[in-house]
Amino acid sequence: MTAPDVSIVVVNWNTRDLLRDCLIALAANAQVMTETIVVDNGSTDGSVEMLAAEFPGVCVIANASNVGFAPANNQGLARARGRYALLLNSDTCVAPDALTNLVDFMDAHPQAGACGPQLRNADGTLQPSGRRFPTLASTLGELLPVPERWRHKWRGDLEKRDYDQVCPVDELSGAALCVRRAALEQVGFLDEDFFFLGEDIDLCWRLKSAGWQVFYVPTARVTHYWGGSRNKTRSYRISLLSQRSYYLLFRKHRTKTQARVLKVVLVSLTGMKLCKWLAKFLIRLDTQQARQVIRQHFAELVWLARN
Repeated sequence: MTAPDVSIVVVNWNTRDLLRDCLIALAANAQVMTETIVVDNGSTDGSVEMLAAEFPGVCVIANASNVGFAPANNQGLARARGRYALLLNSDTCVAPDALTNLVDFMDAHPQAGACGPQLRNADGTLQPSGRRFPTLASTLGELLPVPERWRHKWRGDLEKRDYDQVCPVDELSGAALCVRRAALEQVGFLDEDFFFLGEDIDLCWRLKSAGWQVFYVPTARVTHYWGGSRNKTRSYRISLLSQRSYYLLFRKHRTKTQARVLKVVLVSLTGMKLCKWLAKFLIRLDTQQARQVIRQHFAELVWLARN
């Protein structure tokens, strides 16, 4: 059997309607040979049934529970047979020529370990992608309640680039990330310590450390709706996952001193959030939610102490 050009791996968690639209858009990319693998993380919204009824040609891996974004992607990558693997969020819509442009670029640039498309918001505006790897300053700017002008300064070239030009970058969004099979075989799949968020940055970091290049390719366009699983996860949970992902990145790729400094900041920040929710609980303001949030913040402090 001829191997496909691209193996498309889509992780789904209760995004049935968005997933349907995503797969319909993929069907319009008929110029390259593809296979599509959907890994469902225990959805309860009828996603698996919809796939069986409407997309019989799609390979479906149905997990009994939400095993996490990185582990689910790795399940799909283990089944992939293509020369390239495209990690694709279920809340995306791929333009009809996007896959062709990504494959053509990778074929023409054998030093490229990964590339990513131009991302657009639902209203057609640009969704910037292609940052430098996080520094201690930029990370603190993202996590702490600082003025927006500081964040813009610490983000560096992210807002200054010409997003209509091909550009070598440090990291790309995992919303749509095309990776060379040979590069994946060298550096390995996604790090499963990242349950959700940060795994795409880590993969790009490992690719570049191994000598591969990472490129932003604007001729390929993908609309990213930001309406998927992230919106189904409470904001405080997202905040804790973001904190943890930054710490894991620093522990792996930055100096021990920088990782320790970030850890102290995260312990302090998490402790302050915990105190705020304890106060809400004590004055009986939304006690049910407060109890849940308190447990999660306490568990995060325990995790930080052990790591």
